[in-house]
Order: sequence, then C-alpha cells, then structure tokens
Amino acid sequence: MSLVDRPAPSLFRAERREYRLIYWISFPLFLAMSVLSRLLPASMRPIPLERGRFFQIVADARETAHSVLPHAFMR
Repeated sequence: MSLVDRPAPSLFRAERREYRLIYWISFPLFLAMSVLSRLLPASMRPIPLERGRFFQIVADARETAHSVLPHAFMR
C-alpha cells in the first residue's frame, strides 16, 4: 500500500497538455517583457538583468515562464 495517493495517468496527461497550452499562450508575453527590459534604462526595468547576458532574451523568457507557470497548478 502506498502512502501517497497518485492521480490516474490520464490526469497527468491532461495537466501536461494544459501546462503546455498555457506556456505557449503566455510565452510571447514573457518574451515581450524580456525585450522591453533590454530596451529600458536600468532604473525602469521590470526584470533585473545579469551582466554579460544581453543576447539571451529567449532564455530569459523561457526561465521566467517555467518559474511562474507552475504556481497556476498548485493546489
């Protein structure tokens, strides 16, 4: 007997599909925010930037999406 109740595999598939859908809908917003944060002066940036990472706009948007979106699935 397991101490943890696990949902059915179909529920995992549905949540994974929902996560991907939300990810691809919100990714352009995070990408726009990343581009905007590169164009604004340092005092007005919504996202602080590290030195030497100017050309990693897509990576910043991906990191932000993967760190923010799991909060939508917390119970």
